[in-house]
Amino acid sequence: MYELKEKKADKNLYSFDIFDTLVTRKTCTPVGIFYLMQEILKNNKDYCEYFRENFKTIRCETEAFVRKNLFRNKKWQDITFDEIYNRIQINHSLTDKETKFLKELEIKCEIENLIPIKENIQKLQKLVSSGNKVILISDMYHSEEIIKKILTNIDPIFNNIKVYVSSEYKKSKAKGDLYKYIKSEYQPERWEHCGDNICADCNSAKQNKIIPHLYKYVKLKEYEKYALKENNLTTEYIIGTAKNLRLHSKNEKYNFGASFAAPILYQYVNWILDSSLKNKIEHLYFIARDGYIPKLIADIVIKENNLPIKTHYIYGSRKAWRVVTEETVDDFLNFIFDEYVNKQSPKFIAQRLGISYSEFEKFTGIKCSRKPLKGQKRKVIFDKFINCKDLKNLIINKNKEKSVLLKQYFQQEIDLSKNNFAFVDINGSGRSQDILAKILSPLIKGPINTFYFCTEFTLSEYSSSIKRVFINSTNYCSYWIELLCRNPDGQTIGYQNVKGIIRPLLERINHQRLLDWGYNEYINGILDFTREFNKLNKKGLDLCKINFYYAYFTFIMKNIDKETADILGTIPYADVGNEKLTKECAPSYNLMSLLLSKIKKDNSNDLYFISKGRSDKLAAKLIDITLKYKSLRKFFIDIHIHKKKGKAYICILGKIIDLHKFGYKE
Repeated sequence: MYELKEKKADKNLYSFDIFDTLVTRKTCTPVGIFYLMQEILKNNKDYCEYFRENFKTIRCETEAFVRKNLFRNKKWQDITFDEIYNRIQINHSLTDKETKFLKELEIKCEIENLIPIKENIQKLQKLVSSGNKVILISDMYHSEEIIKKILTNIDPIFNNIKVYVSSEYKKSKAKGDLYKYIKSEYQPERWEHCGDNICADCNSAKQNKIIPHLYKYVKLKEYEKYALKENNLTTEYIIGTAKNLRLHSKNEKYNFGASFAAPILYQYVNWILDSSLKNKIEHLYFIARDGYIPKLIADIVIKENNLPIKTHYIYGSRKAWRVVTEETVDDFLNFIFDEYVNKQSPKFIAQRLGISYSEFEKFTGIKCSRKPLKGQKRKVIFDKFINCKDLKNLIINKNKEKSVLLKQYFQQEIDLSKNNFAFVDINGSGRSQDILAKILSPLIKGPINTFYFCTEFTLSEYSSSIKRVFINSTNYCSYWIELLCRNPDGQTIGYQNVKGIIRPLLERINHQRLLDWGYNEYINGILDFTREFNKLNKKGLDLCKINFYYAYFTFIMKNIDKETADILGTIPYADVGNEKLTKECAPSYNLMSLLLSKIKKDNSNDLYFISKGRSDKLAAKLIDITLKYKSLRKFFIDIHIHKKKGKAYICILGKIIDLHKFGYKE
């Protein structure tokens, strides 16, 4: 960080740029102020409909027009606020009163949306209190009077500081002429200037023998630049809030939480709360583990907006809720054999059914291993289970206690007699809720409501299971959103009765890797964003029109940068059925490590689009090819290892490479 070198002397001069050096806006760009004005004007019948709906465009285009023509005709280096609005008045036949209102509205919006950059204001205060000569210099269309009015709202110290504005002197910092004018007025022996623009505040200052100090203002993240293509007030405020939080933090996980995860999850929670109010839902049960962070967000919004909704954290999972009764056993078997098809092994199936490995082997005649089952073999096993009454009874008996404890847990945690509650989840097929609805139907008056961020499910045959989905499109895969909702707790594997209280049984996992990754800082970033953005969202503005998931998802799939990929890809992840074995969710590859992962049949990485952003160029290109041409994947890259027949080869772009020639041994 720069430091102004304070030297007491009458001939020393210190100057500061204003915008994005001493103050910044709550919006992401200056254009955000015009979007805000457009929002305010939409119900003002003094202006025609076209003007109200297109004010932002009118304001920007008029400023560009005035700059072009005045510069050309009069060779001035800047224009004034009045010149812009005089042209708007002429073009749109506005009265003096209407024009005055617009000018006052813009100044009001500027004042209300400025926030201080405290570290630089503190440096300025220190210089002033030490008796140094301090001035402000800005290339801006506003007058000194207006800028003073804006700044004194931030800090009264600006009352007594001279402001040099390009619009009044028709000279600019960028061209260097404003520096020359000031130098002739003060004739300083030493002059130090601080600003954020490398051309106007550094290069131009240096050319005029001024000592420059570049303030490194917060840069936009690549995904924020991508989202800004959606030009609207919501985007301006969301990215502006995230950007301003980064002003005070250098922690990458905090910044990621505030800038990437928070906009997505905040909008999901905001939708849940709006839907709950409309449907008279008074209690929300956030399901472990993915519901943990959304609940924290909801608690802040509910408290600050005084909403008549209570939140609860309820322990559950597919494993804990998919218990079997005589009525549900066929559904249960279908669900088990229809999920994680590529990862199903005999041990996986046995665990999901709640039977021992020896019982599995007894009824199927197949050795219980961790090797994934091929399609036909899996079908044979399924047929044995679905057609064997003894096996079904075994599964039912194994689950009897689980079923009783599950019912007791829900009766303990929820007032089932009132139809005023809903569950909140992130992702899933909805099948667990269907089984749950069927089991609990005698106890519940009305349907079970569940909010999902995104899910692909077949419409339930149970009218008692209602699924409300935030992201309806099937074109946007949803499972990666779970990465943003990680929780250090282990999976809920069941329930137990402890002195009359039903408590959840959690799988023991080592959560240290998640903490080491920066989980606490990440959470703090999300919560700080929630508090700051919620203040804006309370002001009668509809700031949840745009779904940031779509913009950020598209960016990740098509344009992901290395910085974002490295943060996402290093999130500790545990594969299904191996909760104790956490690892990076999307590792980086070079060509050799990518090929080796294929040789080892490592299919656990479903997030290759993130790995692509972390990998070297050759590996990234190969990943890109296989992602684009899934139907032709075997042509592009096929790894074949057949130990019994002694075959081991790689097929790349149709060419067969015998691995034995390179020293491969089984």
